[in-house]
Amino acid sequence: MGEKELKQALTAYDRFTVFLYRTGIVVATMCILYATGFFYLHVNALVVPPVFSGSNPVMVFWAFVGSVSVSVSFLHLYSKKVLNIIRAFAVFGVLILFFLALTGNLDYRALFESHGWQGKIGVIGLGFVLAGFSGIGAKEAFCFRLYEGYAYGIALAILVLLHLSGFLSPGFGFVYTCLVAVLILVFTIRKLFLPVHYDIGDKSRY
Repeated sequence: MGEKELKQALTAYDRFTVFLYRTGIVVATMCILYATGFFYLHVNALVVPPVFSGSNPVMVFWAFVGSVSVSVSFLHLYSKKVLNIIRAFAVFGVLILFFLALTGNLDYRALFESHGWQGKIGVIGLGFVLAGFSGIGAKEAFCFRLYEGYAYGIALAILVLLHLSGFLSPGFGFVYTCLVAVLILVFTIRKLFLPVHYDIGDKSRY
């Protein structure tokens, strides 16, 4: 699960897995910041710069899904049951999104606006991926007192529920998304400054 007290020799593979785990968190955070900027342009009906147009938003969307999948894959937890739950959330969400994409029903604008059955199912799929990302935050909060992990996990769950219910107005949604993005950014910056061995802990307990 990772802990501060125990420091044991790390293999090249240990360091590589921690690198992938943390890189996934960083990429996911960058994607969320990008989505926040995209949301701002959409809400205010502003001219969209090239970076936010074309296939770029779709690429960022899948980069987020992929980065969360990578981080969850290399998440270290002593409790196999909890680890499997976190991974199951992410896998289930990815499968839903892949199914919609392969059948031509992943309408990204419908997903963004949560309109129609494609949008609703897409939000549910994305919600499960976000649940996996929230599991990472909860683990880090529990182990290393990065309490923003708890905060952004709860905030993301509320955001998904509000989005599905249709009670999320564009203005409030943007402000709320900004707050969540700030929490995630602070969490990621603090995470990057933790020693590498924290993420491995006692390997004999896995």
